[in-house]
Amino acid sequence: MRKLILYLVFYLQTFIKRHISQLAFSVLIGFFITLFILQVYPLVSAILIRKHERIGIIGIYSTSNLPLSIRNKISFGLMALLPDGQATPAAVISWEVVNNLIYTYKLKPNLTWHDGKKFAAGDVNYKIKGGKITTLDNYTLKIELNEPFSPLNVFLTQPLLKDGLIGLGNYKIVGATYRDDNKISELTLLPFDRKLPTITYKFYPNVNETLLAFKLGEIDHLEDVEIDSGFINWKNVVVESKSIYNRVVAIFFNFNNDKLKDKEIRQALAYAIPPFESFDKAVSPISPFSWAYSQKLRLYKYDPETAQKILSKSLLASSSSELILTTSPTLLKTAQKIVDAWNKIGINSKVRVDSTIPTDYQVLLRNMLIPSDPDQYIYWQSTQENTNISKYSSAKIDKLLEDGRKTLDKEQREKIYADFQFYLVDDAPAIFLYYPKVLTIRRK
Repeated sequence: MRKLILYLVFYLQTFIKRHISQLAFSVLIGFFITLFILQVYPLVSAILIRKHERIGIIGIYSTSNLPLSIRNKISFGLMALLPDGQATPAAVISWEVVNNLIYTYKLKPNLTWHDGKKFAAGDVNYKIKGGKITTLDNYTLKIELNEPFSPLNVFLTQPLLKDGLIGLGNYKIVGATYRDDNKISELTLLPFDRKLPTITYKFYPNVNETLLAFKLGEIDHLEDVEIDSGFINWKNVVVESKSIYNRVVAIFFNFNNDKLKDKEIRQALAYAIPPFESFDKAVSPISPFSWAYSQKLRLYKYDPETAQKILSKSLLASSSSELILTTSPTLLKTAQKIVDAWNKIGINSKVRVDSTIPTDYQVLLRNMLIPSDPDQYIYWQSTQENTNISKYSSAKIDKLLEDGRKTLDKEQREKIYADFQFYLVDDAPAIFLYYPKVLTIRRK
């Protein structure tokens, strides 16, 4: 037995000496092959084994400004949004507030980043204007504000992400391709739940290139498309339409224009606009699904006779007067319908197409983003020169907006924003027309 063992040892030593270079090369190749397989396996398995969706996205994005719908798949925030716009815990267990200024959050202890590291309070990287974030321990976070800000918890619903788009959510990024300017051209997301599909997002600079990619078979699914481009007639395509309630199509009046400073004139122009039957009518700047939405508002029902009677006495009715409605290309059809209605009652009106917002516009037709929280300070408060595009100024509205963002009590805020909607809609710095629709287009 001893001789047999010695013989085997001698044989192995001789074999290794004779083939040392080949063995070393084989080990090296095996190492790199194993490393390669570990790196590409998630992407390969995602595409070859699971159901795979290829979705086209209109717009050029970087890692810092990905669409919220994609970021919400990759991660979540300290808080999450309920359908009515209220905040609820996501990465936190509980929180408490002292003097409306100091917020203390207890974090969930069992969360893990996609790179395998434990989530801790020091990872929270929100930038809060007028606020300071302090880590008390691994799972306790303190936010101190300079002044009360009731929408804070809604702000904290923004998904938390580390460099490299590493998140906490149900999907992780397993592949990314970038353009020459470091903008993203393609992202592949792998779900942790095998029942969910792998998703590859492909980004295109404009609508036309996105639609062409769909026709050529590069993508199978388009989301939030504002035009149908004839897809509704394709036999192998399913087109679904839905109203979106976080945006509202509205007419904004420029308060720097003398012809539009009279509230009765603005109201009369609203009465002259016929309804948009294929859309859900809007009457307020706040979403109808929000906890703060109020129905006790002035309704501008179509009444061209009353509108003509009021406007016939205004400066707009003179033969030399001209009312210009500025709009973006996507809202041109809506703008033309409005202008036709105004012309019909004797107001000389024209459409001007401009993708920007000119400072000297008279009347502006735009899609307005509705915040999740009813706080609309940036849109209507008189000091907000860059975002108050109507140049609207009202001491009453200013006070309501100030109170609304400093009050934490929900019932008090509900009353404040009911008053805000009532007085704003009556004053008519803007006329809220309808909630826009978008299309989802997919292959059968």
